[in-house]
Amino acid sequence: MKVKYALIFDALVLLVVAVGCFFDMTWVHNMLGIYHAQDTVFFCQLLGAAIFGLALQNWLVRKVEDLEKLRVILLANFVAHGAAFLIILANKLNGSGNVTTWLAIVYTLLATLLFGYFLDRPRLQSQSKHA
Repeated sequence: MKVKYALIFDALVLLVVAVGCFFDMTWVHNMLGIYHAQDTVFFCQLLGAAIFGLALQNWLVRKVEDLEKLRVILLANFVAHGAAFLIILANKLNGSGNVTTWLAIVYTLLATLLFGYFLDRPRLQSQSKHA
């Protein structure tokens, strides 16, 4: 899989989740284990803004040719998805969320592994060392 396609796919998935957070949709609350109350609407919308920012970043850099800049974006994705994986997994193990929470856990784990793979690819390492 090419980095470009991984960034596009991830941007689309993150866009769907961000829209769900913006419009305070119940499935996002259930998936992330956020109780649906008036106080959590602003929190969910802030989360949507952060997710939208990551989606927009991935969409805008899909054609970047500079490997060092691309490496920074891949590292940002690796850290963001890894942190999301740990937080959502801890939340689920504490009893929050429902069955769709496992979907978020699996996706964030796969995205973390994929971006970690792209970070560790020998081609990226050797070209960035020679630059």
